[in-house]
This record gives sequence, structure tokens and C-alpha cells, in this order.
Amino acid sequence: MAAWFDPQLHRVVMPDQRGAGRSTPAGGLRRNNVGALLADLEQLRRTLGIERWGVVGGSWGAALALAYAARYPDAVAALVLRGAFLTGRDDVFALFAPRHGARRMLQRVKPQGERVPDARAGLLTVSRLLQSGTTVQKQDTAGAWQSREQALLGLSSPWRSRRQPRRERVATVNKYRIQAHYLRNRAGLGKPAVLRAARQIAARGLPVTVLHGRADPVCRPANALRLQAAMPDARLAWVPGGHLATGAMRDALAAAIRAARWQR
Repeated sequence: MAAWFDPQLHRVVMPDQRGAGRSTPAGGLRRNNVGALLADLEQLRRTLGIERWGVVGGSWGAALALAYAARYPDAVAALVLRGAFLTGRDDVFALFAPRHGARRMLQRVKPQGERVPDARAGLLTVSRLLQSGTTVQKQDTAGAWQSREQALLGLSSPWRSRRQPRRERVATVNKYRIQAHYLRNRAGLGKPAVLRAARQIAARGLPVTVLHGRADPVCRPANALRLQAAMPDARLAWVPGGHLATGAMRDALAAAIRAARWQR
């Protein structure tokens, strides 16, 4: 991520949200909700003595960036959003719908003898196994999810949980435990709340750039159109490629960050 920024122009702060990355406790769900995440960002800004900062967010981070800018409008100078995930039921369940390619993942986590669950039941099953399953169940469930995710993103390196060092296995389980925790609750937001935040931001005239891959299989291009309708003055750029910040999307993101009006 640091490569997106010019160190001669930008002071860059890249926090790991609660329970993720180097934040502790790793994988912890207690008091881990969107309100706490927004308060964490604001406390970090104040602690670092930053009067106003620009916020860059991709996928789930784009929804979090919108929620943060709506709650703390005087703290944000500009937004750059990539591949926005709007946290609606359709966005969430599309990741687990058997007809959309999740059948293999759900077959691996379903109880023996039971039919492949639908998207909602599949998400609940995955969440339960990641939170309270045995060590093997947690690792196998995280492996199934990561394999599904990699296939969706066009990546070809399957996760072999039993062959990874223990530390990496634990980190992967923690990652998907937190994802399931937020997805099952629509991240504590939901599409109406995210779009309401976007309209509030538009009313204040905050500079916003929205980048979206034309072939994004995770966050559908319709999400970008929804945001544009809520923020008519936002700059929307369609980028060749998919969901990840690689290739053309990486270049477009770096260019958008350079061009953004971070000082107001």
C-alpha cells in the first residue's frame, strides 16, 4: 500500500483495524464493531496531532471511509474510494450463493449428509465454525473460504492449511473469523446507511474520487453507479480489470491519490 503514495508529498498512516494485522487481541470479536472502528480512527488522528486528513479505502475500507467521513466531517479533507463494497444483503450473499460459484466451499463446510446450504445459511455455518469449531474445523473452513476468494479474484494458488506454519494458519483463521463477524451483520451498516453517508458527504462538498474495475467480480460495478447517484459531484473513473489494486487499478489509484485535493 505504501507504494501508492509519494513520501515527499504525503504523510501516510496505515492502521490495522481491531483484531486484524498487528492489532491485538488478534482475531478478537469482543467490542469489535463499526462504531468502535470509527472511534479508533478518530482517536488515532487526534493522538497523531493531525488536524485533517485524506482517507483512502478499498472494498470494505471504502464503506468504512464513507461512514467515517459522515460521522467526523471536519476531520476529512478528501476521499479516494476503490471497488466500493456497500454492505447490502445482495453484496454479502453474493459471496456465498452456491449458484455464483460458492458451492465447493459450502460443500466442504456443511455437516456430513446435509444438503448444500443457501447463501444465508452458508454464511451462518461458516461464521459458527470459525468462532466455535475445533482447530481442524477452523483451519479447513478458513482454507475453503480463501480458496473460494482466490478463485473469485482469478488467483491460482490454493491454500493448503496443513502445510503452512502454525502462525500463518492462525492468522488466516483470524482474518476470516473477523470477516464473517462483520458480514453476518452487514458490517453494522447496510446499504441504506452507506448511501445515506454518501449523500451527507455530497451535501458538504467533500472532494471524492471513486475508482471501480469494469470486471470486478466481488463488488459489482452497480455499486459505483449507486455512489455516483448519491454523490453527483464525485469523480467516477472506470478502470480495466477486477477488484484488486494491481495493474491498471494500482496505477489509477496512485494517480488519484496524487491528484486529490488533500488540503482545504
